[in-house]
Amino acid sequence: TDFHEKEKYDGIWACASLLHLPCEALKQVLFSLYCALKPDGILYASFKYGTFEGMREERYYTDFDEEKMARLLSEVNVFELEKEWITQDVIPGREAQKWMNILLRKAE
Repeated sequence: TDFHEKEKYDGIWACASLLHLPCEALKQVLFSLYCALKPDGILYASFKYGTFEGMREERYYTDFDEEKMARLLSEVNVFELEKEWITQDVIPGREAQKWMNILLRKAE
């Protein structure tokens, strides 16, 4: 939440880096990332797939499925969803883990 850039980046890559924020904190962070993007900028983010939120493996996680992501984006209301897709974890032994991937465009 100490990120205060203004229209500096064409794109932001947040691969498995926002998933440890509580959903309420994530809303403010998404707004900060929105402000940091240039007009028409793109944000990529990924989260573990599901609806869980809380402590798991001694770390906090906020998981997303399509419905939960739609609610979050509606509440933040500063991005257009360009694409969302589900992928499988590539780490050996974690093939059953799925990931929610999203591409968001800065809304005008």
